[in-house]
Amino acid sequence: MSRCINKFIVGAVLALGLIFTLTYPSEPNPIDKTKAPEINNQKKWRIGYMESESFVNYGSHLYHLLRGLEELGWLTSIEALPYQPGQQDTHMMWQWLAANEVSPYLDFVPDAHYTLSTDPQLANQVIHRLREKEDLDLVFVMGTYAGTVAATDQHRIPTMVMSASNAVDSNIVKNEETSGIPHVWAHMDSTRFYRQLQVFHDQFNFKKLGMVYENSAAARSYSAVNDAMALGKERGFEVISYHVAEPTLDGNTERYYRQLAEAYQNLAGEVDAMYITMAAIDSQKLPQLLKPFHDKKIPTLSQLGGSEVKYGVLMSITIDDNTNIGRFEAATLTKILRGTPPGQLPQVFRSTPHILLNLETAERIGYQTPFEILLVADELYPNIAE
Repeated sequence: MSRCINKFIVGAVLALGLIFTLTYPSEPNPIDKTKAPEINNQKKWRIGYMESESFVNYGSHLYHLLRGLEELGWLTSIEALPYQPGQQDTHMMWQWLAANEVSPYLDFVPDAHYTLSTDPQLANQVIHRLREKEDLDLVFVMGTYAGTVAATDQHRIPTMVMSASNAVDSNIVKNEETSGIPHVWAHMDSTRFYRQLQVFHDQFNFKKLGMVYENSAAARSYSAVNDAMALGKERGFEVISYHVAEPTLDGNTERYYRQLAEAYQNLAGEVDAMYITMAAIDSQKLPQLLKPFHDKKIPTLSQLGGSEVKYGVLMSITIDDNTNIGRFEAATLTKILRGTPPGQLPQVFRSTPHILLNLETAERIGYQTPFEILLVADELYPNIAE
């Protein structure tokens, strides 16, 4: 593929304008600051947290949700919160919230932070607590697997599912607009990865798209496999897949990265574009993993975004504007605490996309990088990080 980068840029701007800006309004509803925060019958609202695993998206998502609550007046200053962009560890954030007086309204319960990947029995223990103890007023849930665990009729604690790829396809909720489950709410933007792949195909017109993901229902959902297949059928390209078991439960990262490297090496000889899906990849391992694609001049798209482009993926069109998603979710949370059942609240929020490009990767695969790219890209990475 030798398509000129200028054509790529112009096409990207047009495609993004048509697909995203005009079709999907990106601004959230204005935050209503006229309603003062409320306590729960002279007590603080007790909040819990459950995540599928340690993952960079969850740290960012939690941070921006907290910032949204701060804007609404439910939290006092959280400037000292131990969070840095790219951080996976939410436990230290939660312990800081629990140990410091950050809100007269919310209590971040210290023993109510759960990372399900650390113990196969933990999911059952959490549901038992929600059903039998009923000592939490609301639970933050991050990730597709955690969402499938929490969205059950075995308890009635209000549950907010966030950072799940497609909560309808994953059977977390029944409908996109509202959940159809009285105590469950999930943020929805069901077409975001389909739109991301549309733009990628518009620019490169590939015939064979490579993907690597775990062959499980949850992984197929958060890897957007159905979206890739549907777009391939519509536009006439083939999806070539390899399956690798993630180390979430067995902890065998050596086996995982060996199999992942083999899959990437094989795909580099079979495809003309590669979709790096939302799997358990340490971004710092990407420069070596991606070398077969760079050597064969194959463009790569990151489903996740910045950290992967920084370490060598050619580009990403990120859909997760966590700042405004956090505001939307914070406003939703306050409505739940004021008495609106989660299942009645709107779930859909579509955010503005951001273009990210790695200039060294572009050079390696044969693209020139003219000045115009500075005018359209939200983030430029001049080098592949090591």
